[in-house]
Amino acid sequence: MIIRQMKDADVSSVVEMILANWDTVMSRYHSPAVVAKFREEVTPDWLKRQMGWKRVLVAEEEGEIIATGALADFGKPDAPRLSVSQFFVHPRWHSRGIGKRLLGHLIQLARAGGAGRLHVPSSRNAVRFYAAAGFVVDAAQPDADDEITWMTLDLKAGVLSP
Repeated sequence: MIIRQMKDADVSSVVEMILANWDTVMSRYHSPAVVAKFREEVTPDWLKRQMGWKRVLVAEEEGEIIATGALADFGKPDAPRLSVSQFFVHPRWHSRGIGKRLLGHLIQLARAGGAGRLHVPSSRNAVRFYAAAGFVVDAAQPDADDEITWMTLDLKAGVLSP
């Protein structure tokens, strides 16, 4: 498996993969209204905008994009506030360790960038996955209406490595 920066040529494959997740996995855990809301925003233009301000990565196996994940920085140059974003593994590749490897890579990048914590807005189905990586549920949950669980990893004490 190769983990690399996403390119413009990957956009269509990544959009299809994200939508496949919403249709096959996320729809089992989230309300129809939330699925429709988030699914509607997933377009090539939206993803290209994300690429402009996030560090968007893909995992590739034999030329096929099998996962994606991004680091979004909501902080300042001298005080990063990093969040995992748009983290999806293609449904055909679930339960093979792909997500763990990609998340480990994102954690390494966050540490190398000097962040002390890494945040993630978790879908309902992924809370256990992130908890296994050392993330804990935040006390404040500002996106409860979107069925999102915010979690944080202390990068100095995180347990996951690629």
